[in-house]
Order: sequence, then structure tokens, then C-alpha cells
Amino acid sequence: MAFDFVDGSRGRLSVEEILLHLLTHGSNHRGMASRVLASNGLDRPGDTFTRYLHQVEPDRREVSVG
Repeated sequence: MAFDFVDGSRGRLSVEEILLHLLTHGSNHRGMASRVLASNGLDRPGDTFTRYLHQVEPDRREVSVG
């Protein structure tokens, strides 16, 4: 798919590449925000996805490593 970047230049990505970008884009921003918080001595939020999974499925906490 062809598109225009915000700076006006042209680009082209496949549907798969667009989906990958959408899936990873938010993580990139979250990481940057977490770094800024840490560099200013502020608490960083916990990982929301893994925290959610462990809250709704408590059995995940009882994992044996073998």
C-alpha cells in the first residue's frame, strides 16, 4: 500500500508490515515514556498485559521451571 509520511515523502508497506507496525508502535512509545519517568526518578508503571493475565488467571503464578 502506498502512503505519504507526515514529512510529505512517499512510502510503501505490505499489509503485513502495516499490521506489525501497528502492533509494535505503542510499545515503542511506552518504552520511551518509561525511560523518561525513570530518568526523572519517578516510578514506572508495571507491564499491564502480563499483570492483567496474572490477575485473571492466578494459576499462572504457580509455574514450575523444569
